Amino acid sequence: MSSTEFTSASEWGGRPVARVIADARPRGRIVVTGTVVEVATIRVGHVISYRCLLDDGTGQVGLLFIGRNAIPGLVVGTRCTVEGTVRREDNGLVVWNPLYRLERNDEPRSTRDGDLHSSSEGCRT
Repeated sequence: MSSTEFTSASEWGGRPVARVIADARPRGRIVVTGTVVEVATIRVGHVISYRCLLDDGTGQVGLLFIGRNAIPGLVVGTRCTVEGTVRREDNGLVVWNPLYRLERNDEPRSTRDGDLHSSSEGCRT
């Protein structure tokens, strides 16, 4: 499977595939399109990782890219589609190393810039 081919089935491993974040459950599959509303470089154990917070209007899910300090194109305001297995962590739901595709965003730039904010937490241990 490439990053442009997402699961189209309604079930994955005998469980429903969530198509909106509000329907996501731990250990279930999610295929959702949303907007990145926050980004940060964090530590997961001793490994630098890039974390994005994706919002689809029904909820938010973290996207965690282990061993990366940035992902080109995945910045605040970017619309993207992601697929992966959902985990529950202290800060809510997260998908580790998801498949992703950047989507076209047709909103006027001035609207996006005024509504979205970036995180500047930096690395945590």
